Amino acid sequence: MAQVTLEQAAAYYGVALPEIQRVGSEVRMRCFLNCGRKEDTGQRALAIQADHRAKIWRCFESGCGRGGNLVSLCDLMKPGAHADGKPRGDRFKAILADLQAMAAGKAPPESPMASVESAPPASKPRPRPGNIPLAQSENERARGLVNLDAKFVVDPAAMSPKAASYFRHRPFLTPETCQKWRMGYLPRDAGGDRAGGTMRGKIVCPMISDNGEVLTWFGRDPEYEGKHHEWIVGGKQGNEPEKYHFVSGFQRGLELFGQHRLRDEELRQRARETGLLVVPGPNDVIALDALGAPAVGLCATAVTAEQAEKLAAFSRETGSVVTVMLDCTEEGELAARVVVVELAQRCPVRLAWSSAMHGGAFKGKKSDSLTNEEWERIRPFLAGPSVPKV
Repeated sequence: MAQVTLEQAAAYYGVALPEIQRVGSEVRMRCFLNCGRKEDTGQRALAIQADHRAKIWRCFESGCGRGGNLVSLCDLMKPGAHADGKPRGDRFKAILADLQAMAAGKAPPESPMASVESAPPASKPRPRPGNIPLAQSENERARGLVNLDAKFVVDPAAMSPKAASYFRHRPFLTPETCQKWRMGYLPRDAGGDRAGGTMRGKIVCPMISDNGEVLTWFGRDPEYEGKHHEWIVGGKQGNEPEKYHFVSGFQRGLELFGQHRLRDEELRQRARETGLLVVPGPNDVIALDALGAPAVGLCATAVTAEQAEKLAAFSRETGSVVTVMLDCTEEGELAARVVVVELAQRCPVRLAWSSAMHGGAFKGKKSDSLTNEEWERIRPFLAGPSVPKV
């Protein structure tokens, strides 16, 4: 493994690497692995220690968390049925033979490549188009979805059992809060038409533009936990169940959930006090808003360049710090390190919590489960000096 570069391995399997960006000792890029994903990831979702002898890597795309070394990378690049990055038996032996061939500078079998000593230059990705508001869409059906929330159910008593359980376990999702954020449960049999078809049976939220226009609707499967458990118990056969569903073609990495509120002067004033909190998803934003905390969501655990620029612009305009508050878990802390480094290159940034901060009181905590008492414990810390003592 120490003798093989990432570029060699990708070239050996005929994989074109996306644009690579270096962050400290890592290289970051979109995920190019054959892992069953259905849409593009963030531009820095995949983190690889390319100079490490074993090429240690990890994917920070929401709902993934895969990681490993060069062997697992090869498993997810090599044609044929992969072993989810954990090859065994004949698959492992085949990858070992591939690595030996790469190290010797040999071309793959039945390949016109003369040598893989120098990998071909990665194809440049096409410029990412902006997201168009639904009201301006050329598609008539899309334009008709601007007010999809009129079909939403916000009373748990009128929802399916799984959806009702989801809301009842999140007391901050009151009917009033749902109406404020234009979110709710879209029944499978809502209305006489099939508007919002792919969102039926899901808990749906809007992604609203900086100017307050609905860009798209995205849905959270209330049955995800059960489906995910069955997928694991069944040996992870087939594609991993989808937790959040976004309409195909929507570039979520260009937006921040809650970005339409960043022009609100009251929110800006609160951000000057505690910093603008950067959290994983919509529930975190909504729960913190109920506590009076200003927040926006990445809808992922990695930050894209576009999102980082938006946060930096807000920081400059308001003279505030950007405060990273991903889940206070091992996975969340690993992701937070990368997000902090990415933002620190553009604006003042700090960490809200970690398993070691605040006397370890928030270890394992997620921001959508914070109580008012817990927030009041954190808030004075964030309202202190821009470089607070831990």
